[in-house]
Order: sequence, then C-alpha cells, then structure tokens
Amino acid sequence: MTASRAGVFVAASLFASSASAAEITVIAGVRVATPACPITPVSVPEFVDSLRVELAGRARAAGGTLVTLAIEPCDAATARVHVGITIDAHPAGERDVGFEDIAVEARPRALALAVAELVRAQPSSSPPLPTPATTPPPPTVPARPTVGFSADALFERLPNRDTTLWGGRLTASLDSPRWSLGLFGEAVAGEHGYDVGEVELQSFGAGLVAGPRWIAGRLTLATALVGALGWTRVQGHAGEADVIAGRGSGLTAAVRARVALSSIVVSVASVRAFVEGGWIARGFDATVDGARAAGLSGATVVFGLGLGL
Repeated sequence: MTASRAGVFVAASLFASSASAAEITVIAGVRVATPACPITPVSVPEFVDSLRVELAGRARAAGGTLVTLAIEPCDAATARVHVGITIDAHPAGERDVGFEDIAVEARPRALALAVAELVRAQPSSSPPLPTPATTPPPPTVPARPTVGFSADALFERLPNRDTTLWGGRLTASLDSPRWSLGLFGEAVAGEHGYDVGEVELQSFGAGLVAGPRWIAGRLTLATALVGALGWTRVQGHAGEADVIAGRGSGLTAAVRARVALSSIVVSVASVRAFVEGGWIARGFDATVDGARAAGLSGATVVFGLGLGL
C-alpha cells in the first residue's frame, strides 16, 4: 500500500466512524458506509441493491463487516471509487474500482461484484457450533451361550426291518444365537409278531447333536448332525412248543441329519418338534426261521416332540 493510498483508507475509516448515520445494512453482519463526497460516479442505492443480491447466499461473517466507499478527489470528473473493508474496526482489505470504460447503468453491478469478491475473501462464517459429544457405543459383546434341557417323546421307524420303536430322549445343550451343541441319552423299545412267536427289542444309548440355528422372534430353526451309540437287546418269545426262543445283544451306531423347529411359550420354556433321517452304520437284528427279521439296521427315521427349558 502506498502512503497516499493509506491516507485515503484511514480518512475513509475516520469518516465512516464519524458518520454512522450514513451506514446502510446490506445483510446481517455486512454494512455499507456511503461516501462523504456527494458527487459519485455510481448510484449508491442501486449498488446496495446489487450487493444484497450478490451476498444473499453468504453465511454470516465471524465479525461485523463494514464496507467503506471513498471518492478521491471529490470531483464530478472522478470515475474511480476506493473500497475499504474493515472487520470489527480492523482493516481487512481494500481495492480501487474504475468505471472509465463502464456504462453508467452497469456501474452499480460492477461495483457490487468487486465488493462481494472482497467480502467473500474474508472469514465467511461464524465458528461452527460445537458438535455435541457423543459417547461411542460400547463394544459388541457376543452373547454368552446358555445351558438348556429338553425332554422329547420319540417315534423311530426302520423300514428295512419293518420295525417300529417308541421311547424318550433327555438332552442337555449349550446354545448360542448361532449354534447349538447337545449331549443326549435315550431309550426306545418295540416288538414285532410272527407266526412262530414274537420278538421284543430294546435299545439304550447316548449321542451328540451339533449344528447351526437361526432365531426369529419366538421361533428357532435348527439343523444338526446326530451321532448315536446304543446297546440293543433282542428277546424272542416262542409261539409254538417246537420253537426255540433266543436272545442276544450288541452295539449299534447311527448317523442322522436333523431339522428342528421350536417356539417359546413362556420366558423359559418352549415346545419343539424335530425329524431325523439317516442310516444305522452298525446294526443288530433278530433272526426268525434263519432269516433276518426285526432289528436295528438300514435306513432310520426318527420323529420327536417335546418340551425345552
């Protein structure tokens, strides 16, 4: 800034401070101090209207912005306007705007564009409002598995041996929302009649069941693999005097796939049903007239209905 320019700027600022009645509010936070010289090369009211349009979308300044217009020298031949910007009475910028080659009707718009550029170069908005402190959500803790117990009535069908067994199963399980692991004990029994007598079967065993589960409201769908070991006893009863009845026992093993559906009826109890299908990997059969008869072997299907806790 030259010495003469500084003098003009200071003089304009002094004039603005001593003639506050000549200040015009443009938008919130921005005011214009009209020039002290009554002879201006531009219409001040039209300039103010144009400046309002230019600054309409500008955020409020951090402090009070004053635009000071100065005509030097104060003469009808002067075609330049000196613009000074102060923020809270502190100099923030200045510019000379010349109108020598601009039509009279276009001068308010040209001056408004130049002043708007100076104003936008200043801090354009108040400090942002502090963002409310947010407490980060606690880390997600996986749901702890729960211990469950269930009692089920069983119906088992072995079509290869035309054998039907009835019984029950008790299960203790460790359950999470995504998977389940259970240990069970069961007992089933049945009988089959022939022309020469009758065959009774009992099987006592234990096994594991494990697989994924899906929960939707009160309903739970679970699939699993089932492995079971059993001790099977076969007892024959003669129906005729010349028939010799025998007995025997042996180890059996079964592998099955399972689908189960349960529904909560109260907070700690649920009803459930399941079906298992698979194969007897190690069987034990009765023999009648030299042929295999009732027993545990071949395909196996188990239906269950029970109550869980």
